[in-house]
Amino acid sequence: MEATITNWLKKPGDKIEKDELFVTIGTDKVDSDLPSEYEGILKEILVQEGEEAKVGHPIAIMEVSADTVVHTPMVETAKSEVVKTETSVELLETKSLDGKSFLSPVVRKIAAEYGLEIEDLKKIVPTGENGRIRKVDILKYLKKDEKPIQAGVVSTKLNLNIQPEDKVESLPRIRQIAAAHLQSSYQIIPHVTTFCEVNVSNLVKHRDSIKDSFFQENGVKVTYTHFIMKAVIETLKEYPKFNAWMNEDELILKSDINLGFATALPDGNLIVPNVKKVNDMSLKEIIENVNLIGNNAKSNKLKSTDIQDTTFTVSNTGIFGSLMGTPIISRPQVAVLALGEIRSGAGVILVDGKEELAVCKMMMLSLSYDHRVIDGALASQFLSSLKKKLESFE
Repeated sequence: MEATITNWLKKPGDKIEKDELFVTIGTDKVDSDLPSEYEGILKEILVQEGEEAKVGHPIAIMEVSADTVVHTPMVETAKSEVVKTETSVELLETKSLDGKSFLSPVVRKIAAEYGLEIEDLKKIVPTGENGRIRKVDILKYLKKDEKPIQAGVVSTKLNLNIQPEDKVESLPRIRQIAAAHLQSSYQIIPHVTTFCEVNVSNLVKHRDSIKDSFFQENGVKVTYTHFIMKAVIETLKEYPKFNAWMNEDELILKSDINLGFATALPDGNLIVPNVKKVNDMSLKEIIENVNLIGNNAKSNKLKSTDIQDTTFTVSNTGIFGSLMGTPIISRPQVAVLALGEIRSGAGVILVDGKEELAVCKMMMLSLSYDHRVIDGALASQFLSSLKKKLESFE
């Protein structure tokens, strides 16, 4: 719905070539450089660095040759004044929604100006005769997408005793976005976390025994996390309810598994990109994709699509020495799995059919889930199935 202008790569008066990068914008947690659609001179910057711009609103004015612009829709300036260009605005080809409800020229014109499709128009509640959409109806529909003016919002900022020697700093933009999103998720989703302890001794032995030959054959290093991801994918196939989105009163069971994984950035912040359509990936393919996206995250080369449409998330907090945790679900997902540290501890093994205590490699799994969708019994079944897979490596 909006983006933050993080850096202008050009200044007024500069010439910009077609497809040349001229501005950096921030959406979600990703910064992207935008290429220019035109060749021309940058005349004026309308949205300054650090300010937000809504989708469809202008951020700058360029001077281009008259034959460059093929189609210019109505735009809203920074002063909220509507500027109508001399170029005629294309109308929707159809004149009705369903062959019955007539769309007047003014409604079709407004729809074209704002890029509305037929599916968008079907969402509008008509007030005209015989179900006709009036101008006031479509304007009301467009207005609902604008941010409401929050009047009388009470600040929660505390009056703290800050000393002159104390250091005061604002949260970076990426942290502010994460904070708002996580707070919203935690307030809306009734979180429950179930824990499971896993004996991963066989997994550790298996990985240690094949890591050198695997690297020689495939050119990539295999880690414990890669094996666990593969096991998670197979478990999600068995329990598709965990690979889903919750949207108010609708549960969307996703056919594709877009596996998210938390990645620590050099500045200490966290980002969660995902690997798309991992359903039938081999271990090698999982490793290659995770490594590629992880490296892009650390070098600030992620695309916005890399963090969109995650269906299930795995967070390896154990890599930093954490025993276990209670991760927060990111809307609209319904579950997230945290991996604890693999450590030496007491475990039970079978010796000649008898249970004996032994020093084993143990790990805690923490599954947080949306209690509106998943109950404790199903969560325990999911973890039990995953536990069985992780303990059965030979």
